[in-house]
Amino acid sequence: MLFLQQQWLRQRLFVLGSLVLGSLFFLVAREGTLDRLQLICPIKDKLSPAGSSGQIPLHTLQRKQALHLKLHRRNSTREQLRMHHLIKQLPRAIIIGVRKGGTRALLEMLSLHPAVVKASQEVHFFDNDENYDRGVDWYLKKMPFSFPHQITIEKSPAYFITEEVPERIFKMNSSIKLLLIVREPTTRAVSDYTQVLEGKERKNKTYNKFEELVIDTKTCEVNTKYKAVRTSIYTKYLEHWLKFFPIEQFHIVDGDHLITDPLPELKLVEQFLNLPSRISQYNLYFNATRGFFCLRFKFMFSKCLAGSKGRIHPDVNLSIKEKLQRFFHPFNQKFIQITGRTFNWP
Repeated sequence: MLFLQQQWLRQRLFVLGSLVLGSLFFLVAREGTLDRLQLICPIKDKLSPAGSSGQIPLHTLQRKQALHLKLHRRNSTREQLRMHHLIKQLPRAIIIGVRKGGTRALLEMLSLHPAVVKASQEVHFFDNDENYDRGVDWYLKKMPFSFPHQITIEKSPAYFITEEVPERIFKMNSSIKLLLIVREPTTRAVSDYTQVLEGKERKNKTYNKFEELVIDTKTCEVNTKYKAVRTSIYTKYLEHWLKFFPIEQFHIVDGDHLITDPLPELKLVEQFLNLPSRISQYNLYFNATRGFFCLRFKFMFSKCLAGSKGRIHPDVNLSIKEKLQRFFHPFNQKFIQITGRTFNWP
């Protein structure tokens, strides 16, 4: 009987001891987890004090971008944004064009870099007189919040072909970096036509065939009054820009290569913007259904460009296409000579 009582007492002590040790382990584990969470996602107390010096390490910028998005979802106040060192900055680089050259794809792909913040909408500050008259402060308000060591980039394709824009940008920042993405001129003209055609069809309006617009019926020559043709004469507009900016402030992106093999083009842009190499093949994956590359943001999400990108072009008469290619050839040669960039264009 005594033996059974002793055995029962030992079992009770064992259970009680296990509960105590379990509680201690739980508290230790919980404290350690909280410490780790504070290191991963500092919200208030762990942030660097305002005015502290030193560049934000690039490997932490991705985490800070996630925090930025979280603050916006919670309708953060100006004071909260200041606490996290978020500010609005004028662009240090602008994608100036060209229309239907791949400006949206380029901007979205560059935003994969943790040191790049993009303006989500085309601002049209420099090419729109009404917007420009509102002043630089208005322009700054249109920029996204960013950390001080990030680069803000905006894109408005109309900048490239609008006469007043180069001087206006120069007055704002004479050392700004300018990105120009181009495609084979005939392909770009067809893409331009296709976008306008789609807009007309949505409104149940008729529109001339491409061949009827690009050829002057009186002379049977290429119709340079047609905007889609004029925009593809890249050298005409670039020469005007060079009156204000040296060629060293321009980087030419091959829009055709950006479609088929984007990473090498993005690496060149990283170098031009003096950014460390951060965009990798991991960030880009080919979507067979969409027919072009989509984006993978680390630790966050994946996205493809809007369905309007990659429209199917209408068939164009081969002789008309060849006529256009012959027309653009001398302009292309001059563009290559000025920029030093070669292309696989006919």
